[in-house]
Amino acid sequence: MRAVELGKTGEKIPVIGQGTWGLSRWKSAEYYQQWKRVLHQGISLGMTHIDTAEVYGMGMAERIVGEVVKEYPRDELFIASKLFPFRFFHNSIKKAAYKSLERLHLDYLDLYLVHWPNPVVSIEKHMRALEALVEEGKTRFIGVSNYSVNQVEIAMHALKKTELVTNQVKASVTAQKHLKDLPFYRKEKITLTAYSPLGHRGLATIADEQQKKLTLVAEKYNVTIQQVALSWLVSMEGVITIPKTVTIDHVKANARAAETVLPTEEIRMLWEDSQ
Repeated sequence: MRAVELGKTGEKIPVIGQGTWGLSRWKSAEYYQQWKRVLHQGISLGMTHIDTAEVYGMGMAERIVGEVVKEYPRDELFIASKLFPFRFFHNSIKKAAYKSLERLHLDYLDLYLVHWPNPVVSIEKHMRALEALVEEGKTRFIGVSNYSVNQVEIAMHALKKTELVTNQVKASVTAQKHLKDLPFYRKEKITLTAYSPLGHRGLATIADEQQKKLTLVAEKYNVTIQQVALSWLVSMEGVITIPKTVTIDHVKANARAAETVLPTEEIRMLWEDSQ
């Protein structure tokens, strides 16, 4: 799996990882076994960045990820989780992080992110709490999710002893808003992590014109339009992605998408405002 630097950390991270949004509670044993099989398959294909969050399935996603990752040497994986931002005090943030670690069967996270900005709790307070977790050795790196550029700047300036490494945002060929901020992220050496990289229902509702462009590129490389959509994202400097899937075939297809690096003219063609 092709890997790129995360922020300016020197850490290499696969361009395509594995997301776990949608992993729910109160499901059958077979449902959870299928998730585990998919995660194991992804790891075997080099998709060693696994992203989860305490709110996914009310902690169940972290538990399932934990059952998978305990079977591997810790340093072979890059595990990220996200803080539910409605934590008002330093101790409650610390407790949430420790609970995530417990569910994940880990001593530390590679990356801990604030899931989305909270209008009641200041960005500075969240950053101070996460920075303390770095000092305690409970997370190696800090990130945010669903932040605007202005909010990212506030978070950056709030950190005193560590760097902000990523902003995780919804981004795809059908949701390009945050990708237009790439010049800022490249300048600051902050990686943009794209979630929901296949848009709504796996591109099933994509506009006709965009469908034609994707199909043209897909036919050239003998791949699917979904693979083109993933390749398009990770062909751009400073972008990685974390698609989620629940089938072995799809996780294999996702991994293969990393092999296709689109040239500049094809990247440009798939922008919504291209003619």
